[in-house]
Amino acid sequence: MELPIFPLNAVLFPGQRLPLHIFEERYKLMVNTCVDERMPFGVCLIREGREVGGGARPFETGTTAHIREVQKLEEGRLNIACIGGERFVIKNLLQETPYIVAEVEGLRQERMEAPEASETAAKLFAEYVRLNLAMTNQWSRTMEMPADAGTLADFIGARLAVDVVTKQRLLEQLSPELRLRGEIEVLTRAVDLLGTQVQVARAVRWQGLGVLN
Repeated sequence: MELPIFPLNAVLFPGQRLPLHIFEERYKLMVNTCVDERMPFGVCLIREGREVGGGARPFETGTTAHIREVQKLEEGRLNIACIGGERFVIKNLLQETPYIVAEVEGLRQERMEAPEASETAAKLFAEYVRLNLAMTNQWSRTMEMPADAGTLADFIGARLAVDVVTKQRLLEQLSPELRLRGEIEVLTRAVDLLGTQVQVARAVRWQGLGVLN
């Protein structure tokens, strides 16, 4: 399958919403072509180079982006909202100007149930969200999370505040259980750190109230 490629400093997971502001001429052309032909484009993390200008070299594994909303602006600029579709791997670059077009092959994640890893990851992620909200004195609500192991792993991966290289490794892992176990390691460290930070923040707030009294 031939697919236009949009190299970004971001990783897109299946099911994830991705808003983009399109202002470069080549990507205006690419997006308008995708809209007219009702086709997706591919989002790949940049391995080398920059988002703006030429010469960006993408990682081979990415995710199809399906355009769901388009807002046309002045000078042909666009605001679009996309939803991540399926993973793919670049097999061959067919063109690099005005934008990259590649021959790609879809990647299917392994079909498996991982009840233990799913339960642990879901509990840790709920606590991760609660602690992040507590840092700004907000209350968390019950969070609905996917039951399917692969969908859950992608749901968590899309929302983790980690560097893009870590996200790329998670995207490339086709085993839902191994992806979940990688997220469990990240979440365990993050929850421990956030727990300490929340305790310190609360102590500072209580000290402030004591001074006011």
